[in-house]
Amino acid sequence: MVPWPIALLTLFYGVIATVAAAHAWRMLVPGAVTSAIFQKASISHVGWALVWLVVASAAMIGLPLRRLWGRSLAILTSWLLIATTLAIAGALVAAGKPALALAVSCSVGCHYLMIRYLKRPLVVAWFRQQEGSAV
Repeated sequence: MVPWPIALLTLFYGVIATVAAAHAWRMLVPGAVTSAIFQKASISHVGWALVWLVVASAAMIGLPLRRLWGRSLAILTSWLLIATTLAIAGALVAAGKPALALAVSCSVGCHYLMIRYLKRPLVVAWFRQQEGSAV
């Protein structure tokens, strides 16, 4: 049975994977988008959407299966989310919206708590126990 924190993290990474897939779909399929912003998206935007899709999907699959690689990818995804969130907050400060930047940067704590949870000795042992029984 999967503990509820792992189930919630799996759901969270599933939402990220879904958003990344929708974003990549809008940019790759001709006629799927009417917005001028997405029509002028470069290949790097599609690349980043696909990176988010792969990393978040792998974390979403690996966590409930109790695989160490799933835990590692979940930690990597959370670090990427922290970096992205802080970059967005910096862009908001540069745009003259410091209050909104502060609100956005407060979500960094949530991502850091996810990392701390996944690094707890009890959680690491739980994942290692599954890896040991699968071999």
